[in-house]
Amino acid sequence: MKLTDLVNAVNSSVREVTNFIRYPWQNISRIAMRRVQDEYEKIEVPFGKKSPEKAQPVREYNRVRGEIKEKEKETATAVKIVETKRLVRRKSRGAEDIPILQKEQELRGGRRGRYRIEGLLKDGERVRVYQGIHVVNSKPILIKEYLLPERDFNKQEARERKEKFERLASLNLKNGGGQDFRLVSPWDAIAPPNEKRCYLIIEPPIHNCITLREYLLRNGPMTPQQVREVLYQVLQTLWFLHTQKLRISSDEVQQGLPHGNLSLDSLAIATNNQPTAFNEPQFFIYVSDLALWEDLFKPPTVKIINHLPEQDLKELGYVSFYLLSGTDIHPIYNQPLDPKIQEHWPDIKDNRLKKLIYRLLGIEPKFKDAFEARQALKAPAPEEIMSAPEEVFVEPDEIEKSKNYAILRRLLKLLAFGLIAWFLWQIILYILRAKPLPKIPDFSPKTCCLVEVDKVPTVPVNYTTETDGVWSYVLSNFSLVSYGKTLDQELKDREPRLANYTFNPSTLNVIEEVRSGRANFALTSYSENLPGDLQQEEVAYDGLVVFVAFSDNKRQQSIPSALDGKITLNQLRELYTTGTLENWSPPAGINKEIKLYMPLDNPKVIRIFDQLVFQGETPNEFIDLKQKAIREALEEKQKVSEGVVARINEQYDYKPGWQRAELIDKARRSLYERKIDESYILGEILKDFEKNQTVGIGFGLLSRVFNQCAVYPLAVGEKGREVQALVQKVDGEIKPIEPTTDLCNDKGSYWPDVEAFSSGRYPLIYRLVVVYPKDEQRGEAGRKFAELLKTDEGQRLLGEAGLVTLRKISKRN
Repeated sequence: MKLTDLVNAVNSSVREVTNFIRYPWQNISRIAMRRVQDEYEKIEVPFGKKSPEKAQPVREYNRVRGEIKEKEKETATAVKIVETKRLVRRKSRGAEDIPILQKEQELRGGRRGRYRIEGLLKDGERVRVYQGIHVVNSKPILIKEYLLPERDFNKQEARERKEKFERLASLNLKNGGGQDFRLVSPWDAIAPPNEKRCYLIIEPPIHNCITLREYLLRNGPMTPQQVREVLYQVLQTLWFLHTQKLRISSDEVQQGLPHGNLSLDSLAIATNNQPTAFNEPQFFIYVSDLALWEDLFKPPTVKIINHLPEQDLKELGYVSFYLLSGTDIHPIYNQPLDPKIQEHWPDIKDNRLKKLIYRLLGIEPKFKDAFEARQALKAPAPEEIMSAPEEVFVEPDEIEKSKNYAILRRLLKLLAFGLIAWFLWQIILYILRAKPLPKIPDFSPKTCCLVEVDKVPTVPVNYTTETDGVWSYVLSNFSLVSYGKTLDQELKDREPRLANYTFNPSTLNVIEEVRSGRANFALTSYSENLPGDLQQEEVAYDGLVVFVAFSDNKRQQSIPSALDGKITLNQLRELYTTGTLENWSPPAGINKEIKLYMPLDNPKVIRIFDQLVFQGETPNEFIDLKQKAIREALEEKQKVSEGVVARINEQYDYKPGWQRAELIDKARRSLYERKIDESYILGEILKDFEKNQTVGIGFGLLSRVFNQCAVYPLAVGEKGREVQALVQKVDGEIKPIEPTTDLCNDKGSYWPDVEAFSSGRYPLIYRLVVVYPKDEQRGEAGRKFAELLKTDEGQRLLGEAGLVTLRKISKRN
């Protein structure tokens, strides 16, 4: 065993033991429930037992199935060897006139450099897969070669597919928080103009990734618990894919995208060979081969179906059924397994999982979407999991007996619960008589809802905010508070009296806009030097957060843990003046050098950082650091721009010069319009950490960082008094989040610390206000708008948009 493997194994065990000590009751309860369930499933009840004669067909079927499984195990190795040889030597009919790439052959023309062929992995009829390396850094890659044989595609059809292929291959499969939800994104795309093929360059997510089909060949069927974990991860990926706004090209944005090609071959599994102390599933499922570009290379004679999210759920149902069965082919009849046929199902006792798969397949009432399916999967398990009855061999009187026993069990459970509830009520009454409960402070205002605010002006009203400010982001972005709608639209839908209110972000001084009368009121941040004729009213808070790449709780390297989940203000000043951080040790295998990030295209955030961290006394080193970052960003864009120009001139040399000039101009505009803001930084920090083991530290607005899991926000403050901006509920108590908190899987279980913001304990806070004239008539619209935002309903909407509310607000709608 390598020393690093030993150290990682010890670290993993120490973390599990520490977690057990910190949360003993949750772990004991979880382990006990699992053991009880395992023992419960072994219990056989004699009621309704089949006669030997009637059970004989079942025993015979199980005997044959068992023999076949044993035979499969004996021949698995031989099958794999034969299959590997067959894949390498087979020549597909569609590739007769397109030679296979040879070892050491290089590919050029992509956006990111040169690639060298190492060997052929798969030779399909229309797709080949090669193992390769990136010549620049020798990183392993996969090269998918899509074929365009002349017998299927004429020159015009091939050219159109190449152009669309290049556009689609640049699809951004990450959300605004930088996470890709285990979608395997294309790294590069090459469409040689003079060849009858295209190349998609893919970086393998993890070195030991294999398809689910290969996993079943090696390991046999998955357990119900493992299938649940597969479903949980893939449903999360589908939920993201179906709801995320995706930029298909520079001028085409699509709301949601179906996968369209889910199968045992398009899902890959990366396993961890070091199981945890509690036997938790240790693997990740990666999703690849979207129909979006796979369909491009189907012949024009093949009808391309319109893929829908509902079909993705159905295909996932088939995949989970095959995983339980260990194959997709019937072992006796050599035909595809059919989940509609009861005899094709393996013997499993987890009927809840079986019912869930039925719903995915549409055999039982379908799920509305991936989110609903995932919620059903996460629902608490009932106390009893009974094996499914073999309806073919059960007598009617036995069915009646089973129903009677089920009714009796329910009655006994109801009686038991009633006794427990009565006992607990008596204890509560005793406590109330002995000592009154302390009064809970009322955080709600007198006005609960928007509709209860009276005298809201209905005349046309204009209000404004800074174009690059947080209010512009919160009010203008879609789906922050309601799917497909902005906060501005949601407010108007809930409160019709706002129908004539027009929101106009401005690049000018918004305070002067209000004073001049061009705007009735403005949404902005608190000002110490507000003109005497204006009034400002607090309606919410926001703040800066300092963040590092988030390492989920299954990974060995954790930057948040290395920093103990916090950073002092002095360390921040040191970082953003010298570029270094003394007295800290990164995890094993991670570079000690730190790469700093700042939202260069959000200058207001940088000004706030300067005011709060350097308290207005900006050191020259910080100015120099900012100028250096701007120069490097421009140089990087110029470098990428030159590569784009060269690639367009090379690949579109058959087009007239003016058309190439238009393509170049369009590509450059798209490149230079890309903002270096929080969304960009989150993705870069995570990418640099996962690909290059680089420690990145950045800062940005909490409203743009909250509820994502690409980065971990550090507690900030003077030494020994650092304050975490986010809190969670642990053992009934509200506590700050910690580096061990799973920010991805525990979304919704943590939230901004309202008390830390309202009291000013969090040091990087700034207040958000409505500014309006003091004049009673001119200021009426702004005054009432502030009143609307301060209601329970208004505060709840601001909280859902990512801001911190003025007070604690319940989660009711």
